[in-house]
Amino acid sequence: MRQRILARLGDIPLRWRLTAWYVLLLAVILGGFSAFIYINMSLSLKKGLDAVLLSQGEQVLSSMDTENGRPRLDPNLSLLPGTYFAFYDANGKIVSTNLPADLAARIPVAGLAGNQPVTVETPGTEWRVLLVPVREQGQQAYRVLVARSEEEAENPLDRLLLFILIAIPLTLVLAAGGGFFLARRALSPIDHIAAKARRISATDLQRRLDLPHGNDEVGRLVATLDEMLDRLDRAFQRQRQFTADASHELRTPLAVIRSQAEAVLQRRHSPGEYRQALEVIRDQTEWMGNLVAKLLILARSDDSQEQLEREPLDLGDLVAGVTAEFQGMAADKGLLLKTRIKDQLSIQGDQTRLTQLLANLVENAIKYTPAGEVIITLERSGREALLQIQDTGVGIPAEHLPHIFERFYRVDKARSRAEGGFGLGLAICDWIARAHGGRITVESTLGRGTTFKVRLPLE
Repeated sequence: MRQRILARLGDIPLRWRLTAWYVLLLAVILGGFSAFIYINMSLSLKKGLDAVLLSQGEQVLSSMDTENGRPRLDPNLSLLPGTYFAFYDANGKIVSTNLPADLAARIPVAGLAGNQPVTVETPGTEWRVLLVPVREQGQQAYRVLVARSEEEAENPLDRLLLFILIAIPLTLVLAAGGGFFLARRALSPIDHIAAKARRISATDLQRRLDLPHGNDEVGRLVATLDEMLDRLDRAFQRQRQFTADASHELRTPLAVIRSQAEAVLQRRHSPGEYRQALEVIRDQTEWMGNLVAKLLILARSDDSQEQLEREPLDLGDLVAGVTAEFQGMAADKGLLLKTRIKDQLSIQGDQTRLTQLLANLVENAIKYTPAGEVIITLERSGREALLQIQDTGVGIPAEHLPHIFERFYRVDKARSRAEGGFGLGLAICDWIARAHGGRITVESTLGRGTTFKVRLPLE
């Protein structure tokens, strides 16, 4: 039930919900403020009425004298209009009064506390009365009662209540109209954003919102959405390029395998010819297997599914191991493979992946160095370990350096294909470095050599 209610509320346009919340909040504020004003005014008016009663009582007492043992009021006494009084003897009988008959009959003189205003109800009217005892020679001689109608306090309260009951609904109606106008005006850019966003599809990510915006919330939203579209566009372009390149790479070995299979099926061959065809098929499937394995690594890295097995790792031992592995390959080409371990450094890393990174860089350095040397250097650089693989090879043209870590990117496609490269090795190296919280950069001079620098955070 609750979910259905929330779902229905979610179908209400946002401008209506904002207006409703605005009006509800304003109603609570106005109601609370009005109640505060009404209560305070009621207390103030009652205090004022009691102050008038006390003043009138003192005035009556000051103008009284006795004649033949009976209290007598000064005939020249001028009381406020609406003030009534009564004199009671010691036995509680009325001696003199101008009280209305119904009020005089309902006043419980014996139960009233002296000098304390109280409320007495009569049909149609409520009265505020004050009883003042008068003592002579230590004995209570008589009592004076002063009364005024509470209408003089209730009438202003009634007018205030009427004003509140008219003003608050009128204010809420005006606020609802104004709130809806402001909400629609504030949300109109969102409508424009939604309309433009609907026209942008996965095949047309080059379009942008291109809406005028400032530094407010809507402006930042437009800027963020445009930046997101830029990232999506680049991601889709990489995906399309990745798919096209992978298809292109797989098409050639598949064509070779198919041609070999068709050739051996067309007629009978000698055992040697069959063996040769099967060896070609084996080499091509092995080549495709390596390609698929590298594609799987990159695909998992994109989805953050490729987990690293981190452990304490001595980088000096890692460099020594990889160097020993490639000494034979370097000697076959007449190259000198050297290491310079300046500091003993340890990190938390995945030994398999870091070995793969270093091996790939060393193999590339040997592969593209016709003569000279390859030097692997390990040293501390601040809070990072710095690995440098420097060669004296052919170098990389400057226009290729910004793209060297892109997938399937090759500087020399013809030679790379002949040597069995996929154009994925450096992309995998870049991912391994970033997965360890580090980074990889390249510096190269055409004809003089290349230096790859890998920076990894130390423990």
